[in-house]
Amino acid sequence: MRESAMSNHPLAADGNCFYILTEDCAYGNKYFQAGNLCFCSERSYLRNFSEDGPPACFLKVIMLDDSSTVTINLEILQPVRQEAAGFLLAIGSHSERLDFFLERQSLEGALRAVPGQNVMVEVEREFFPGVVRYIGSIYKPSLAALTPVFFGVELQGEGENRGRSDGSYHGTEYFKCKRNCGIFLPFSKIQFIPTSGNDYGKQKPGKQEMEEVVPVKVGDAVSFYVDEIPTKGIAMAVYKEGSQWFVKVCPEEEGTTDIFREIPMESVVKESLQSFFLTFDSDVGFGKPNQMKREISESSEEGEGRQEVLPEGPESFPPLRNEAAVRVLQGRMKGIQGHCNSCYMDAALFSLFSCTSVLDSMLFMPFPLCDRNVQGILRDEIVNPLRSVMHLREQLTDKGQCSSFTNAEKDPEEFLNLIMQQILGIEPLLKLQSGGQKEQECYCYQIFMDKQEDLVVPDVQQLVERSFLSSDLKLVEIPSCFIIQMPRFGKEYKMFSKIIPSLELDITDLLLDSPRECCLCGDVATLECSECFKDKVFAATGLKQFCSSCSRQVHSHHRRKAHKPRRLHIPEEFHSWSARGCQQVPREKLELFAVLCIETSHYVSFVKYGPGNEHWMFFDSMADRHGGENGFNIPTVTLCPEVAKYLDLPLAVLALEQPRDMDGVAKRLFCDAYMYLYQSRKMALY
Repeated sequence: MRESAMSNHPLAADGNCFYILTEDCAYGNKYFQAGNLCFCSERSYLRNFSEDGPPACFLKVIMLDDSSTVTINLEILQPVRQEAAGFLLAIGSHSERLDFFLERQSLEGALRAVPGQNVMVEVEREFFPGVVRYIGSIYKPSLAALTPVFFGVELQGEGENRGRSDGSYHGTEYFKCKRNCGIFLPFSKIQFIPTSGNDYGKQKPGKQEMEEVVPVKVGDAVSFYVDEIPTKGIAMAVYKEGSQWFVKVCPEEEGTTDIFREIPMESVVKESLQSFFLTFDSDVGFGKPNQMKREISESSEEGEGRQEVLPEGPESFPPLRNEAAVRVLQGRMKGIQGHCNSCYMDAALFSLFSCTSVLDSMLFMPFPLCDRNVQGILRDEIVNPLRSVMHLREQLTDKGQCSSFTNAEKDPEEFLNLIMQQILGIEPLLKLQSGGQKEQECYCYQIFMDKQEDLVVPDVQQLVERSFLSSDLKLVEIPSCFIIQMPRFGKEYKMFSKIIPSLELDITDLLLDSPRECCLCGDVATLECSECFKDKVFAATGLKQFCSSCSRQVHSHHRRKAHKPRRLHIPEEFHSWSARGCQQVPREKLELFAVLCIETSHYVSFVKYGPGNEHWMFFDSMADRHGGENGFNIPTVTLCPEVAKYLDLPLAVLALEQPRDMDGVAKRLFCDAYMYLYQSRKMALY
């Protein structure tokens, strides 16, 4: 059954507008975390935005968590449809709620879901098949403006007896099923299965067959006999020919001429439930298996093992976050497999697409604005499966842009500029202006600066500010993605022995014609002074801008009388806001989502997969190798929570840390950083 979207929302008839906080917010003695939901009546909203007066910069809303009335800056509110708000409210964690709102894909699946639909359900960190039986509230009717919307699912197959009910909750029956086969949960714990599948030419097992009849699944460790010798391997595909089931197995001890073995099901023994590859059903969102065909042979000119992915159709899947990222990405043979100097491309693609959707627009730009073959490979064979990259390199070579993309060493920015500008033709990520001259556009920003003795262990914020100041640059608009190359000369010489990653990059003072805050009193700034930036009396970070009063005081000192402050342009609407008592300048901040590093010409990447300082994973597409000269690379993704220890250290202590003594792979993040990738959650919504 499906409950009417309006039935448990009595105030909906009056018309309510729902919002989600995209940043943390303090109000009086209360603190509201990003991800909180709130609402105001349509009547109140229209009153606030009447055509007669200037646009309001604050909105009075009611928080759904505690029903308190607060006034919040519109900059950190994003509108949410009422039905979507109900699904989001069922997620208890505010940070997880915001993640699912921003990533959109799962939420859209929930909005389209209907009773009777097959799903995969997360129970105690494992996924099991089930069928949606109910969508709606499981709480008693109340006068609340919105109640959480849950899914009632009947678990099937291996999920039987792992539920918590028979379809009833707190004495109310919502559907009927066997005891301990029913479960109620938010959409964040569900993988929604599309109704149509893909045909690979061989009959794939149906869901019920796979769960109840076929003992081996894709990714299972298996054992079999070769000439009476027990051999271990990984099940790469399971299929049916006529009435017989077969398993395509990759032996662990293959020789240089071995190919996958196709073995009858009855001759294979499942060794354990541990999966080497992803084991979800191929129709299940980001958890689909990759029907892989790894051919280890001497046919490759360089003798490299090659890992190809059979395309599985143009489905799109959301980026992975938090526990889902760990479950899916961590381990050996995860990520993108390196091949023939491909690390520059592997690290860049993994950083840009594994845990963020900030550049997903380049995957779906309509033809003919971009090259359909390159776009299709990038979307369907790499970003979704995150496994094979050689086919893309061949296509780049075929485009005639460069004949060496299949075998030569490259830099990440060379690859990114080629694919974004020349092939896909997406809009430049950055628009810059220098000293009132014509706008410049680019995809990556290279930091240029002279060696400065006062900077021993800088952070990214300091480097960007100094680089912008030395070139008299401003950002024309807030970038959705800001890719920053560190100052260095060639691949060997580093300007700084360590660089501290700024988890947030405050670009408020780097924006052209944007309201800015006086660095002394906090009022609206009207003047900027580049000479004061170099004055050691002031703080080491932040451009130096002042209101008229503070500027007069600062420049009355004999050492600063010769300075030439430059007048700032303040938007007219901000004068109006200020007159209404909204003087506080909104801060524009970008968040760090990945770092590319280089050591001895080899690129690796660090990706932030969750909100905590410890939520980092390390990816190396060539971490290990199997089979020597005629073998293949083994890509590996490992968690690196040790990074948090150094991010929390005081600057003076971190400066004294010896790289060789740093735990795990932390040394590579702090000492080998080549490129930092930042995103604007706000701009990524558009």
